[in-house]
Amino acid sequence: MTATPGTTLRILDQRDARAYRTLRLAGIQACPLAFQPDYGEACLQPLSWAAQRLSTPGDTFFGAFDGGDLVGAVCLRRHAGKKIAHSAELKALVVDPQRQRQGIGRALLAHLIDQARAAGLRQLTLSLTDGNGRAERLYDAFGFVLFGLEQAAFLLDDTYYAIQHRQLVLAPH
Repeated sequence: MTATPGTTLRILDQRDARAYRTLRLAGIQACPLAFQPDYGEACLQPLSWAAQRLSTPGDTFFGAFDGGDLVGAVCLRRHAGKKIAHSAELKALVVDPQRQRQGIGRALLAHLIDQARAAGLRQLTLSLTDGNGRAERLYDAFGFVLFGLEQAAFLLDDTYYAIQHRQLVLAPH
């Protein structure tokens, strides 16, 4: 699938661990408000951590590639168990800081939503740090609705931020 001209989307696997780790670290460093781990903490996570993350049962990571370079990624985390299998979470959206505002995040999000619908999921949820305006606008554009605000859940540089919890209904209940 093509995201933007010259960009293709595909599922990531353990072979992509090094590229994923590099992309994630660049994202954390450029926008610490968008990621839970501190940059220093994330640097301590070994390559094996990234490989394991990309092969976690229930998680499907989609990557955007420009040629052979990974320029964006997002995770669809399926819930296990009969009672909640209709729902999944959008996790870990990251775009190379040098490639932002080129439609890569939008293409990844659209692809993830299409895959969720094709899998018969009824809803997606996500969490993001309040004040991350670019992410808020992107999720608003796709129809994610705020359903909860967790006050003082995120601490960055001695400032507390709320965490927004959002939902996108894919199929009526």
